[in-house]
Amino acid sequence: MKPISRTDQLKNTVLGSLTADAASLGCHWIYDQQRIHDITPISPEFHSPTMADYEGVLSYFAHGKKSIGDISHYGEQALILLRSLSDNGGVYNRSRYQALFCQHFGYGGDYIGYIDRPMRDTLDNIAIVQRQAMKQANAIAYVDDDEQKQKLLSLVTDFVKQDKTVSTLEQANIDNKDLAYAKALFQALKTLADYHGADDEQLPAIAKLPALVALYVDDINLGKVTESAIRVTNNNDRAVAFGQVASEMIKAAIMTQDIPSVIDAGREAATPEIVVLIDQALSLKNKTTPEVTQQLGMSCNLEFGIPSVIHNLTQQNSFAESIQQNIYAGGDSCGRAILLGAVLANIYGIGEDKGIPHAWIEKLNQKQTIEELLDKLD
Repeated sequence: MKPISRTDQLKNTVLGSLTADAASLGCHWIYDQQRIHDITPISPEFHSPTMADYEGVLSYFAHGKKSIGDISHYGEQALILLRSLSDNGGVYNRSRYQALFCQHFGYGGDYIGYIDRPMRDTLDNIAIVQRQAMKQANAIAYVDDDEQKQKLLSLVTDFVKQDKTVSTLEQANIDNKDLAYAKALFQALKTLADYHGADDEQLPAIAKLPALVALYVDDINLGKVTESAIRVTNNNDRAVAFGQVASEMIKAAIMTQDIPSVIDAGREAATPEIVVLIDQALSLKNKTTPEVTQQLGMSCNLEFGIPSVIHNLTQQNSFAESIQQNIYAGGDSCGRAILLGAVLANIYGIGEDKGIPHAWIEKLNQKQTIEELLDKLD
C-alpha cells in the first residue's frame, strides 16, 4: 500500500466522485443499454446531453440545461457538503449544511437544473416547518420593543439549530425579565432542530458523502455524521443503512487501497438484508456489469445501485474502464458514479495507466471551484 497524505486522500475522493458524475451525465437515465452503445459506441464519457438520444426508448431527459463537463444534481449535492465543510474548517455542522443546501437549491439559489423528488420534498418540508415554527414564535406575547424581540428570536433560533438544550439559555447573558420569553420561544422553535429530509431511499442519499468520509476517515464519529448528513435530505432508516455501507466502503478505499477490503468493509457494515443483495451481486462474476445492473435493477434505488457498484469493482481494472461500464449499464449512472468514483480514485489515484485520466479532470467545468474548496481544507 502506497502512503498517501490526508490532502491527497481528500483530493482523490472528491475529484473521483465528481469526475465520475460529470462523465456519466450525457447518458444519465437512459434505460436502454443498446441505445447508449449506439450513440456512444467507443467512449461514452462526457457525451453531450441531447434530447434526441432519449427519444423512442425508456428514458428520462433531465439535463437539458447542462453541458459537457457539468456535474449532475448528485454532484451538486456532493459539492454543497464540501463547501459546508470548507466554510467550517473541515468540521461537519448539520445546521450549516442544511442552510447551504436550502440556499443553493431553493428559491433564488444559484443552482440551475433538475430537482429530484427527495430534494424537492426536503426543501418543502423545511419551508413548512420554518413557517409553522415562526408563526408560533410570533404569537408569543412580548412587552418590550420589537428590536429586542428580534434579537431574542435570532439568538434562540441559533440555539435551537445548534442542538443546544433549553437550559443553556440560562448561561446566554439573557436578562432575567426576558428569560421566560426566551424559553417559550425555544419550545415554539424546537422543531427546527428535527430532520426534515424526504422519506426516501434512493441514491441521492449517499451523494454528499465523499468529502465527509475523507475528512472523518479516522474519526470515531464517522458513522454519526454519516447518518446526520443523510437524514438532512433522506430521513429514512433504510437510506441510512445503505449509507453506512457506502461510507465504510469509501473509508476502506482510503485506508487500504484494496478492492477486496472495500467490499469486506461494505458487507461488515451491512444489515442482513443488504448482505444478501451484496452477495447476490458478487455471485454474478461471470456476467458483465451492464448485464448484472439490468438484472438487479437500473433505477435510482439504493438496493440496486450499491450492488451494481460492488459488482463493477470486481470486474474492471481502471478508473476509466469502470466508469465507462457504469455508463453502459444505463439507468441511474450518475447516482452510482458518485460512490464508484470515490472508491476507484483511492484505489488507482490520479493519472498514470489506471487512475483518473487528467483529460477527464480538465473537462470539469467546476474544476477551479473544487480546487479552491479543497485548498481551504489543506
